[in-house]
Order: sequence, then C-alpha cells, then structure tokens
Amino acid sequence: MAAGDATLSQYDWHTYPDVPLTPILTVALNSFQELGYHGTTVRAIAAGANLTMPTLYYHYGNKEGILFALLDIALDDFYTHIDLCLADADDNPLHRFENYITTVALHYTHRRDLAMLHDEYRFLGDTLREKYLTKRNLVQTKLEDLLQDGITAGIFDDKDPHFTARVLLGMLGGILDWYNTNGPLTPTEIADRYTHYAVRLVTKHTEA
Repeated sequence: MAAGDATLSQYDWHTYPDVPLTPILTVALNSFQELGYHGTTVRAIAAGANLTMPTLYYHYGNKEGILFALLDIALDDFYTHIDLCLADADDNPLHRFENYITTVALHYTHRRDLAMLHDEYRFLGDTLREKYLTKRNLVQTKLEDLLQDGITAGIFDDKDPHFTARVLLGMLGGILDWYNTNGPLTPTEIADRYTHYAVRLVTKHTEA
C-alpha cells in the first residue's frame, strides 16, 4: 500500500485514500502478505526499508510490535470510515444499518491487504492481543447497537442482536477468501450485494 499524506476527513466515506505507512510498515505489510507472519524476518524488513536493525527495534521493538502497529492502523482506518458513514446517514435505523454493512464490505475490498492481517492477531502476546481484541470488538458492539435500534423501531425482525451481528460479520469476512481486484465485480457492486442480503436477513417480511 502506497503512502499518502491526505487525511480521511477530506473525503466521504466511500473514498479510500492511501494509508500513510512508514517504510518499515510498508515493507512489513508486503512481506506478511507474501510470506506470512512466521515467514517474515525482522532482518529482511530492516533490509527492505534500508534501515539498521537497531533503528527498527527502536521504533517498533520487534516483529510483534510491527504487526500490532499495522493492526492498529487497520482498525483506526476502519473506525474512521464507520464514523463517517454513520454521520452521513439520517436517523433512520435502516439507513444507518445499510451504511454500516456497506462500509464493512468496502473495508474488506479496498483495504484487503490490511484486513487480511486481522486473523494474524493470534501471534500477538497476551498484552497486545488484549488491546487489539478490545478495540476490534467495538466493530461488533456497534453493529449490535444498530440492530437493536432497528428492533426498537419495529423495522428489524430479530431477537438476538449479538448472534445476528456475529453471523453478519462472519458473512462479510468471507469476502477476504475470494475477492480479487481483477474479478468481474467492483468493490461497490460487492458492497451493494452484501448490503442487500443483510437487509433481507434482518428486516420483517410480510406473507404474500
């Protein structure tokens, strides 16, 4: 992912400008994608960034610190888009839900390289893993709140927002298993389809 100097506040929530990454994080992200976490060495990251090992350790401590830094950036970018999409919606629970689902789908396409790292949190030590999970769990909590708002408004037909949120996020996470930038569907088309099915899953249906 190329570095950029633009802030997301300058864009609407459908826009995904380049995420600014340091040379170390840029090299690490590419290496994690190509070789996996265990296949990547700190020495190779330092060499790729044209830095000495002491310099790398000074900034990130170790490979675990590098992974956590990338995961933290991924979540910050994710939450920024979530905040923007909800701010752009009116008070209608359905519209807020639609924007939210669309944003999650767009995260898994536009930010696929960073999103693929979410499963790598298992390689973090206890302290950093807890920090990451505490922050990541806010994604599900927000969705549960949106579902409850729809239930309260009489729009959604659901009795277990916690379970339904897990189902929806699991469905959306599956995008990472098959999405290809060279595929026939654009990120927007994919997001529209997932949003359509998510709405069908949670809204009330009348018998014909």
